[in-house]
Amino acid sequence: MAENKVFKIGRLRLIDDFPIALHTSFVTKSTFLEIEKDGPDITSMFQYYRQHGFVEFGSSRSTLNVIFPTLFERDILQCSSLIPLLQVESLCRDKRSNQVLEQTVIIYRSDCFTYVI
Repeated sequence: MAENKVFKIGRLRLIDDFPIALHTSFVTKSTFLEIEKDGPDITSMFQYYRQHGFVEFGSSRSTLNVIFPTLFERDILQCSSLIPLLQVESLCRDKRSNQVLEQTVIIYRSDCFTYVI
């Protein structure tokens, strides 16, 4: 069914033109009917949700993994194979209906951040 298609929306995060993170969102066409047309212009998923009537949302669960970059990730994040990456996976849900808006995978260069736990 075309209505259950899943679309992948990627955003590269830069600081001073230097890539530091890759955000990837997976959203369904049944939730966002115009995602195929809108996808290339999305720079903020949260802004996109608000434009479509989802004003209260949040992560329901997150998983943190330490990974080493694939060839693709090394190329896009401009790092060597020895730079560990932090991968955060989560679901974003609408707080009113508990509907899943997206599944997110964010990959951060571990050498570009200080983490406070």
